[in-house]
Amino acid sequence: MDSICCKVDTRDDGDSNDGGSSSTDDEEKILECDYDSKCTKLYKSIEGKKWDEILYFMETGKWYFDTTIFTSIFFGSGPDPRYIESRTWITALDEMGSVRWCQLPLHAAITFQAPFEVVQKLVETYPESVRCADDQDMLPLHYAFRFGSEDKVLAYILEEFPQALKKKALRDRLPLDMAHYSSRPERGTIIECYLETSIAEALADRLEKVRYSRDSEFQSSSLEQNEKQRRLEHELMEARTTIQQLDAKVRDSRTAPPGLRRWNGGSQRASKEKKDDDSQELVEEETSDKKHKGLSMMFGRPKKQSIG
Repeated sequence: MDSICCKVDTRDDGDSNDGGSSSTDDEEKILECDYDSKCTKLYKSIEGKKWDEILYFMETGKWYFDTTIFTSIFFGSGPDPRYIESRTWITALDEMGSVRWCQLPLHAAITFQAPFEVVQKLVETYPESVRCADDQDMLPLHYAFRFGSEDKVLAYILEEFPQALKKKALRDRLPLDMAHYSSRPERGTIIECYLETSIAEALADRLEKVRYSRDSEFQSSSLEQNEKQRRLEHELMEARTTIQQLDAKVRDSRTAPPGLRRWNGGSQRASKEKKDDDSQELVEEETSDKKHKGLSMMFGRPKKQSIG
């Protein structure tokens, strides 16, 4: 078969396959077969809804009444058939050789409403299957919404590949859009509302954390600024008190009563004036005595004044 119609979505979680990987060329090679001429037994069993046989095969690696166990004894065991058939793409062609559809057994299991245990076994055997899109770019999650899978199956596929919710198929169809074509159209609306609510709550929590972080930083900065401002105000009040005390002393010295001023500032001046008066009286007395002595010497001793 010349063309491969399958597509595998790249991982969104950053996983990579380095050069040191132990994967063989057979494991990396994409397997494909024609539905009409060479279809796998696993796919045909899914179409026939033979769930017990499929579970037996997925657990043991062989089918009911299978003789491969005897051939393996003589010729050795080959690759695990469960892994080979789980990852083999089934392609149906039209009369012109064009692809009508192309899908994995997992897509078919969801289409035919397989039990949860079958879907789980298929995914566990080939984990990449939940990331594989068919010829219409539809992932297994698109199928789960389109064919109204049970909640357990839908939750399991979402858990294995939650990024599938934003993957678009042809005509920009999201998995939630496919629910409108199913027997349970309300499921898409419910999940869409739930997702919008969850996103809004997550955004609100994030904004609240950012706001709390900013408020904490602002409060810490405000406390430091308030403490600094209180210290400055205290120093300013002390300076004002000191200035007021100095002003009071100056006013007291200027507006003190006369007696207090005389006692304080005028005491020295009064003492000096008193000394000057006393010295002047002494000088006058000495001058008078000299005059009396001079007259007595010139005119003789004056007569004594009689008393009485």
